Amino acid sequence: MIEFLRGRIASKEPARLVIDVGGVGLGVDVSLRTSEKVGVEGDPIELMTHMHVREEALELYGFHDGAEKALFLKLLSVSGIGPRLALRILSAVTPQQLAGFIRNGDVRSLTALKGVGKKTAEVLIATLRNSVAKLELPADGMGASDVSAESRPVRDAILALITLGVKEIQAQEAVRKAAQKLGEGADTSRLIAQALQEV
Repeated sequence: MIEFLRGRIASKEPARLVIDVGGVGLGVDVSLRTSEKVGVEGDPIELMTHMHVREEALELYGFHDGAEKALFLKLLSVSGIGPRLALRILSAVTPQQLAGFIRNGDVRSLTALKGVGKKTAEVLIATLRNSVAKLELPADGMGASDVSAESRPVRDAILALITLGVKEIQAQEAVRKAAQKLGEGADTSRLIAQALQEV
């Protein structure tokens, strides 16, 4: 298993990095949060990693910190959650927020995450509630209550802006301003269009 990588960023996309490690370019899938925290092409980088073995491919996933990797591995233990969905979840919320949702049995907030249905959320809570309670996660700047109050269109719009290269905090602020202007019921596309004017 490859536990970590140290090298330079050869190329960078919103959720994928190619890291030059001694002249070998390794493709690593990452969450949008990790992508935001690392540097630009040419910068040195060190990532914690997990190699996912499938019959037809070896896939490498990278993490900026141990908390994200720990939650990623726990998500993989849940029936119905594969590495792609696990990364999507960790792109939308911090490890601290996710752990809070699980500990509190917050099905509503979990189902607001793209790709997570009610059944998956319930299985996730039942499977991970006890183990997540034992995780020691660093403090997070945003309380879980802030995120749990957001609707699915708001969450999706924030994620879309981050994908477009907007910093997370700016994306959150812009989408919330857009939501206030458009009122309740605004769909994701309208929120994105309005939020882009707020950035």
